[in-house]
Amino acid sequence: MGLSDPDACICVGSGQEYLMQADSVRNRVVRNAGALYAVQLVSFLVPVLEIPILARALGVAQYGHILFCQALALTASLLVEYGFNINAAHQAALVRDRPQDLTRLFSQVSLAKIVLAAPLMGLFFLIWVFGLLDAYLDQKILLLFVLAYFLAFGFSPMWYFQGKEKMAGPAILDVGLRLCGLGVLALMVRTSDDFLLVLPILAIPPLLNTVLTNSWCLRELGRLCWDFSGACNQIREGFHFFVYRSSSTLVMSAIPVFLGLTSGKQAVGEFSPPEKLIKGMTSLAMPFLSAVFPVFSRHLAGDGAGQVSTRTPILVLVGVGGTVLAGTAIAAWVGPRVLDVMLGTGFTGAHLIYAVLLGVAPLRILNQSIAMVLLIPAGRAKSASYVISGFSILGVVLGSGLSLKHGGVGMAAGLVGVEAILLMVMLYLAVRVGKQMVQAVDMADTEEFG
Repeated sequence: MGLSDPDACICVGSGQEYLMQADSVRNRVVRNAGALYAVQLVSFLVPVLEIPILARALGVAQYGHILFCQALALTASLLVEYGFNINAAHQAALVRDRPQDLTRLFSQVSLAKIVLAAPLMGLFFLIWVFGLLDAYLDQKILLLFVLAYFLAFGFSPMWYFQGKEKMAGPAILDVGLRLCGLGVLALMVRTSDDFLLVLPILAIPPLLNTVLTNSWCLRELGRLCWDFSGACNQIREGFHFFVYRSSSTLVMSAIPVFLGLTSGKQAVGEFSPPEKLIKGMTSLAMPFLSAVFPVFSRHLAGDGAGQVSTRTPILVLVGVGGTVLAGTAIAAWVGPRVLDVMLGTGFTGAHLIYAVLLGVAPLRILNQSIAMVLLIPAGRAKSASYVISGFSILGVVLGSGLSLKHGGVGMAAGLVGVEAILLMVMLYLAVRVGKQMVQAVDMADTEEFG
């Protein structure tokens, strides 16, 4: 066959086009992963740098008070975020080049969040009026702090930018606001008398970020079309994503609430500094997973699952596993020294809690990676979400029970044990999906050449 053969030209052209598309995909992944890592690094460093400022100025009890209120708001925001950071981002990735469909999607998701948020805000008000959490919400400003935090994280539209694979601008905005808030906190908070001053300093940056990024979306999309039935459909169809997203975040977000109820402010104050370090370590994998998630979603979803080799997701998971083990070893050596520098005296139980809780980081990263690299893109979101949800709830229940007698150490032990069992279950599901994909490829080959 000569070079002038039309079929040869088509093959060459197709090969060049394929390489160009592959390069484009890689560039988008690298660009968006970089933006997400910038946000995640700041999201990790800012709470860590807040620890010495707040812990030393406020003391263990008042610091625990603020952490309880933050955890209460973040836990409630999961009911409004509703897994849209995965579900809506997945939908946006599929229609990113169709502005009309993107506008419809943003309208439905925004209205769905309003529907979910309204009863929760009413519940917050009733809890405050009837004094059900007077130990923590005894002043109006504390209620306003919880509501501001709740709205800031519940209504964030970062799913939209993630789905469009354009994270650089929102990342810069988020990083700038977080660093400004940290600077103001360092300048103005000195003693326990500054307790009430801390609240607006912590709440304003994330709330402002949510307002500005929503305005950004509206400027790109234009006038929204409010579709109540579409919003209800988003809630209904996204339930298993909600179960997955809420449960995976619940373990690290809601624990201070449960620990505060079982063991008091002192236990929350001792548990939260090591918990923030472990949470930061765990979250470092999410920018990469969020960046590759739209790519695997397009290539492994629906009918395309049978046409894709399992080699790439397996290599990604192996790479994540090796990186996680190396990072955990470093964290075991560095963590105790960091705690000494941050806390000073008064946090006597923090070191033992950190030593036990460190086991959560590699286990949770591997479980998240299996779900987002393989199971959810391959159409097994429902099974993955319910498995993770069940084990996450079990971990919180077991940890809360152990914390009644052992405080923060008991909570940490319960979480590690359940997370280890979950990893074995997730590996089993991953092997099943891999076998099904191989069988689908074999069937497709048989039909093509049979």
